[in-house]
Amino acid sequence: MIQMKHKQCFFFAMLLMTAFLCTACSGGNTADSAGIQTTAEIPVIISQPEYVLYQNIFYNGYGPQYENMPVTKNGVFAVIQDAWAGKARYYVWGYLDNTQCCDWQWEFVPKDTKNLPPVGSLITVSGTFAKEEAALDGYWIKDADMGVVKTYTGATAELHMLAMSDTLERVQLLNIMYWPEAFEGKAFTAYGRIAGPGVLQDPYYDGSWEIPFSSASDLSALAIGTSVTLNGKVSAGTLGDCAVTIMQ
Repeated sequence: MIQMKHKQCFFFAMLLMTAFLCTACSGGNTADSAGIQTTAEIPVIISQPEYVLYQNIFYNGYGPQYENMPVTKNGVFAVIQDAWAGKARYYVWGYLDNTQCCDWQWEFVPKDTKNLPPVGSLITVSGTFAKEEAALDGYWIKDADMGVVKTYTGATAELHMLAMSDTLERVQLLNIMYWPEAFEGKAFTAYGRIAGPGVLQDPYYDGSWEIPFSSASDLSALAIGTSVTLNGKVSAGTLGDCAVTIMQ
């Protein structure tokens, strides 16, 4: 199993056991003909309390205190294709602060997988927090109801890593590299920094992950450390046929 590896940013001493506030910041918000809120950009969700709780449960041993408790989480909807387990994994996630280098994410099991919103939508998840061996990190929110706050209407892909936290993108890329046959030809989006000619690396942390990419464009002007987004198709465990955009 691929375990999520949190990048150490800093830790808080406090243990929060209350409801958590989230701040959503996104541009391009509209409403459709039915009055449903939509957004053409991936929302940015900031919650320091959620990050503290995430740290306490997964790294400081507080998980048992929350087992079988009802929970509600607000964040961005993401889906990881887990080739090792042969299943899709569903997440609600956000960031610690505006640096966006430290993140939190909660795996959940939706009651209804037939009417899921687009990946990248802003959602609310309510269910029971439970210990479970089948969960990627040992805990997930089971029997989860989903509410859609804003429906994402922007560009997407089968592996939409632009709608993933840094941690979730790392897990998805490791799946691509370790089980390439399962992802051959799948359309993707991704983000990171240029590590060298034709090599993408973690957007924030050196030595976290690197993956080769190819593009028909001239990449000679991309200096090491340039932040970019990519979209293309997976090819033999690499990111192929990439359109490259420099992030502002």
